[in-house]
Amino acid sequence: MNTDDLALFIAVIEYGSQSEAARVLGIPVSKVCRRIALLEEKLGSRLLERTTRSLALTEAGEALLERANVILAEIDTLELTVGRMQQEPEGDVVIAAPIDFVNKLMVPSLRQFYDQYPKLRLKFLSYQSRQNPMDIQADITIFISQFSPPDSSLVGRKLASFQRGFLASPEFIAAHPHLTHPRQLVDYPCLMSPKGVKPGNLWMWNDGSNDHCIEVDGPIESENNGLCISAAVAGMGVVWAPLVMCMEEIHSGRLQLLFAGRYCCEVNTWGLYSYRRFLSHKVSLALDFVQREYQRLQQQVEQMAPEGLDIEAQGKRTSPES
Repeated sequence: MNTDDLALFIAVIEYGSQSEAARVLGIPVSKVCRRIALLEEKLGSRLLERTTRSLALTEAGEALLERANVILAEIDTLELTVGRMQQEPEGDVVIAAPIDFVNKLMVPSLRQFYDQYPKLRLKFLSYQSRQNPMDIQADITIFISQFSPPDSSLVGRKLASFQRGFLASPEFIAAHPHLTHPRQLVDYPCLMSPKGVKPGNLWMWNDGSNDHCIEVDGPIESENNGLCISAAVAGMGVVWAPLVMCMEEIHSGRLQLLFAGRYCCEVNTWGLYSYRRFLSHKVSLALDFVQREYQRLQQQVEQMAPEGLDIEAQGKRTSPES
């Protein structure tokens, strides 16, 4: 039996309804309903009597509530003993994330985290968001997508939002003056990198009123955004990349936004973790650190936006949902 489901069951009782529990926990009502239904199916007994206005515990539900409170209290006590009550947090925190993103953007701040918590070790696993996060054995999974995280028993904390745009080298742009709209990219070499839950060859944009998606092709497809960005700098084609990963190339003039930046779109970054009444202290510290870094990077991109381009406004106007 999953202790996360027990904690979710308790939350439903504490908050009086599945919808209120979902609101407080920041997860879809459908997820709460499904997890409770699966718990009832697993136990082979109805736990809640549902009416249009209230929930009532069945006899089996009362028995489960009593035992679940004891079990989770014991787990919480154990975590407090070995985690929160330690003067210095220690141990491993496993973070599944796109490694090229971490390497390029977060390494400078990792030293600060180490200096503050020398007995904590961050273990990074390579992860792409098209993988099912439930299949990843990690304390925190960094999920990056234009969309919300997949429906699962994991809780998602929104960390930050970045902008993804179409870019190419000045030489490439000069050699292709007729490239004036994303729909034309089907006839141009494209450098394909991870796109969250979407395949790398599916590129999206919004024209201000409708969402569009095209299937592109090109000389390179890589799990590494950095490789495709470097290839774009070398003039090999167009890259559709997170602007936060190529601000240096933009400001040095090695890359330029195509289409006057009109088709930038918002990409959301989530920290996924297992629902518990209390996060362990070390995981909470690591998640807070990642969130601070991502928000810092988001602010940096907004402050460093190329002259004449309001990236924040562009992203809000052209955020695709399909």
